[in-house]
Amino acid sequence: MSLGDLERFVSALRLDPDLQRDFAPLRHDLDAAVQWAGERGFQFTREEAEQWASSGELSDDDLEDAAGGAWGDPPPPGSGP
Repeated sequence: MSLGDLERFVSALRLDPDLQRDFAPLRHDLDAAVQWAGERGFQFTREEAEQWASSGELSDDDLEDAAGGAWGDPPPPGSGP
């Protein structure tokens, strides 16, 4: 159990769209999110997640952003390269 694993988990969420998609339904259930993360090799406790969140390291908005909640609108069709 480690805050380092929690930090790695949040970083992984921010970088991996598949992880974001799979995590999104759990973002409002901390116990389920901690268990889900543990099944993927990120070992931290609910208490560590709460402590880290309350320290300002991870706000609810940060977690929601990491889970795919605020990536902006997709570009309009035909506007890409």
